[in-house]
Amino acid sequence: MLGCPVRATKFFGIIISCNPLKFCIFEKYINIMKSFFLLVLVNFFALGHAQQSVNRFIITDKVNNLLAQRANCLAQTKTSLKYYHIQLYNGQNINKARTLKSQFLENFPGTYAIVEWESPEFKVWVGEYENKLSADQALLRIRKKYPNAFVVNPKK
Repeated sequence: MLGCPVRATKFFGIIISCNPLKFCIFEKYINIMKSFFLLVLVNFFALGHAQQSVNRFIITDKVNNLLAQRANCLAQTKTSLKYYHIQLYNGQNINKARTLKSQFLENFPGTYAIVEWESPEFKVWVGEYENKLSADQALLRIRKKYPNAFVVNPKK
């Protein structure tokens, strides 16, 4: 080990001369670097011979059902945020909202319809229109049966 009082020494074949304080700092730095490289070397060989672990997941039908429900829920949420809708009902009576949705689906089969809860009221939204023009065109047909309907663009 190199000593601090020495003013000149050989380090990897190079003669180093400096004042004792700088030499002590240099010596400590070299010792730290040697320890670091030794630690890296040991970890490299230790990890190279480690056992491989195998993770096995058992996915039941219940998990698959829950994943499908979550995906469906996320898809509906994302869908309702991208499109214009026509609002048929806005109120606190869930039964009236569901009845209106059922009647609408009988009158306009194949059209998207959903009962949404926006605090403190239920809303019945129908249709998915990418732009306001197509929503207004559909509104003209729907207003023949539902005169209070109007176009909404829900952004949560």
